[in-house]
Amino acid sequence: MKNFKYLAASLLPVLILLALPLRPACVTRFGAEVRLAVRPVDPRDLFRGDYVALSFEAESVPLALFPAPDEKRSEYAVPDLSVWYVALAPDKEGLWAPSGVFAEVPEGPYLKGTAKYLTERADGSTAAEMDYGEGLKRFYVKENTARELEEAARQSRLRATVKVWRGMAVIQSLEAVPDTAGEP
Repeated sequence: MKNFKYLAASLLPVLILLALPLRPACVTRFGAEVRLAVRPVDPRDLFRGDYVALSFEAESVPLALFPAPDEKRSEYAVPDLSVWYVALAPDKEGLWAPSGVFAEVPEGPYLKGTAKYLTERADGSTAAEMDYGEGLKRFYVKENTARELEEAARQSRLRATVKVWRGMAVIQSLEAVPDTAGEP
């Protein structure tokens, strides 16, 4: 019995370390692939190398997409720190964007997140800035390629291919869309 306790005590940390990559692996294996528009942020990690810190258009969700008012409430649901499920749908360009926000799990691809704060958009509408977790914050790239991707993001030409499964997201790749401004 004494040996079993030592064995269990020594295996527990190993099992925990083996379980850490399980979540991203499940998302990569079983997730639906979506493409998201990217907003720029600065990169560099001394220990891990070059990466692109990302912010997505899908993180800014119009308040009108939150549950609508009813007899009991006169205003739209005010986003709080509770969990929200943001349904995704493709637009005419093939980019996926929020199509609705729900308190329950919706059909189709969705992101699970919390509202960080409310912000006013350039068009005068109000949007909730969402936090979808660590899977969408950084993407590590080959050395000396992060600056090129950042520049594409500043010009709104960067697209991310993301796998989404059960509200969790993992970035699969980044692509800089060719600049068509100078073409007729």
